[in-house]
Amino acid sequence: MKKGVVVGTGSVTVAKAASILAVTDDPEVRDLLLELALQDGFGVRCATTEAEAANVIRAERPGLVLVDLDMDGRAGAKFLRALRQSPYRDIPCMAMTASNDPMLTVSIDATVFYKPGLDGLTSALERLFR
Repeated sequence: MKKGVVVGTGSVTVAKAASILAVTDDPEVRDLLLELALQDGFGVRCATTEAEAANVIRAERPGLVLVDLDMDGRAGAKFLRALRQSPYRDIPCMAMTASNDPMLTVSIDATVFYKPGLDGLTSALERLFR
């Protein structure tokens, strides 16, 4: 499948095999994730709001949800906790944050990667999608 970027209504899609939904309202994080996706061949769709992410999950059921915990006043953490209580709780989740607050990361059920570099994310994705 040929790699490409499609820009639509508030979302960005990189076409390739692995289906990852990245939930972030931070354009720098979105751009970093798209760069990683293009380098390593992962398909990424970005949602900028909780509502948009929920719609994508219902319609496309991604193979992984990657949530920015720092979205709009910790909305990312709230969204991730809600996802874990939904019928889609079996979808693997990972999180990213710039916070070093241990209570934030303990309160979610996901592997956490730290911004700005998201070190280790690519290798974790490769392990998940092997």
